Amino acid sequence: MRLRFKLTLQSTLIFAVTLAIVFVGTYVIFKQHTTNIFFNKLTDRALIAGFVYFEKDEATKLNYNKQESIYRVPLVDEIVQVYDTTGKLIFVERGPELPISDKRIKEILKKKEVDFYQNDRQCAGIYYQDNQGDFVIVCSGVNATGQERLNNLGITMICFFFGGIAINLILNAWLSKRTFRPFTEVIDQVNSISADNLHSRLPQQKGSKDDELQKVIGTFNYFLERLEVSVKSQKHFLKHASHELKTPLAALIGELEVNLQEKRTQEEYQHLLVHLLEDAQHLKAIMEGLLTLSGLGSSRNFSIHKIQIDDVLWDVLGKIKITHPNASIHVEVVAEQENTDWLLVKGNEVLLSMVLTNLIENAIKFSEAKPIIVSLDYSEHLQIKIIDQGRGIEAEDKDRIFDLFYRGVNVNSVAGHGMGLHLTKRILDLHGFHLSYQSVVNEGSTFVIDFT
Repeated sequence: MRLRFKLTLQSTLIFAVTLAIVFVGTYVIFKQHTTNIFFNKLTDRALIAGFVYFEKDEATKLNYNKQESIYRVPLVDEIVQVYDTTGKLIFVERGPELPISDKRIKEILKKKEVDFYQNDRQCAGIYYQDNQGDFVIVCSGVNATGQERLNNLGITMICFFFGGIAINLILNAWLSKRTFRPFTEVIDQVNSISADNLHSRLPQQKGSKDDELQKVIGTFNYFLERLEVSVKSQKHFLKHASHELKTPLAALIGELEVNLQEKRTQEEYQHLLVHLLEDAQHLKAIMEGLLTLSGLGSSRNFSIHKIQIDDVLWDVLGKIKITHPNASIHVEVVAEQENTDWLLVKGNEVLLSMVLTNLIENAIKFSEAKPIIVSLDYSEHLQIKIIDQGRGIEAEDKDRIFDLFYRGVNVNSVAGHGMGLHLTKRILDLHGFHLSYQSVVNEGSTFVIDFT
């Protein structure tokens, strides 16, 4: 069953149950009220009967005539019965005797006034005291007018109940159709999106920005954005992998083919192995970079913890000292803090270690054996600065240094594959950190990581 029809039926059912409760409650209360009114009339009739039968000798003629005229207009099917205190019936007026048990007579004597039902008739019994003796007067009748009103009320309520359900069902169907129309449009738009047009986005619907449909559209657009980036990342991975791996593989195969054509000396084989190792390491670096980029995807899908960034930095420097024993690296700490809380950052230790490694190794490669400064700065907020005195970045390269596989015009003599800065920027962006740089040709570059 479609959600729109399901919602229509459920809301109509709720309306029907509510209306039934209201109507039944109203009917029961009205019935009780009608019954009580008739019991009060019967009680009044019993009192008037007692007055007419026993007070003639004591009441004034005018008052008696007035009460008698009232008494002479009976209720529908009215019966008046008078008993003595022993339960003996003295007389019956206006109908056949309605049998009243001795138990009921005693109850009336005890309570002075009792309302009850007898043979589908409403009865009111009173204890009446007079100078002639004590009596029990029972007046009974049929509330025909009240019952007719109850019947009319019941029929009216039934008609309005089913009519109200029909009207409510029609209105709910119209309202649900109108409510779900934007969802139908969104579904049609979603169905039109394929792998060829992942750049498409669902337009925001008219209405409040906080309603559920707007949130669904926003969530789906965010999902499309991540999916598009992931698909592009996969396509780029295949494209760049095939492009970047082709050259070193071709060089490696060509060198092997040339050297296998004739016998070589041990020194020549040694030289060949050195070149093969360099090519293999280059291929490994490219593959590791591409796999890392592919794994990052379009969102922060890695664990985040509070880490001491200085511990990460010292660990990186220790490893670089092994791989670059001749590098001259100086560490500066610029801070006036009494504790080390300022060194705490939220991030992934492995990825931030990769960032620092890339930036420091780049500084080493392009500094031409000049000293490098790594600064931990907390003048305003935590920053790490990597300062080198190398060849700098040409003006024409400054807008593209973070592009994947891009290498500057003045670095062709330095081994590399153009992935380090792109990967570094990507990792910092996913952490929410900022990477900036300043560079002067032939004077050096300064890369700054802002942990804000």
